[in-house]
Amino acid sequence: MIYVNQDQLDQVKYLLQQSAQGNHLLFDETTLRRLAPRIGQQEKRDERVEKAEKLLEQMILRPSISSKRAFLEGLDSETYDEVARVFFNIVQNTAQENQGFSH
Repeated sequence: MIYVNQDQLDQVKYLLQQSAQGNHLLFDETTLRRLAPRIGQQEKRDERVEKAEKLLEQMILRPSISSKRAFLEGLDSETYDEVARVFFNIVQNTAQENQGFSH
């Protein structure tokens, strides 16, 4: 678990909302298309997933969207894809939860 300030929380909410609307500010469309078959799939929790979650937490703590992108771009391609997959799963889960609240 990480602790974030209100600005960081607001920025994360903004990024999730934008991605849910198709405006992907952190990941490009090529990455999304490549990972689409795996988004929402139940995958076994392993070291790879745990590492991606920790890196996503580190990315969240970056102060700006551009510094978040720079952090992600510094990852190797396999790790980058894993972090993106975790992020898109969060986007999907958040969108589904929000849909449930609106009914």
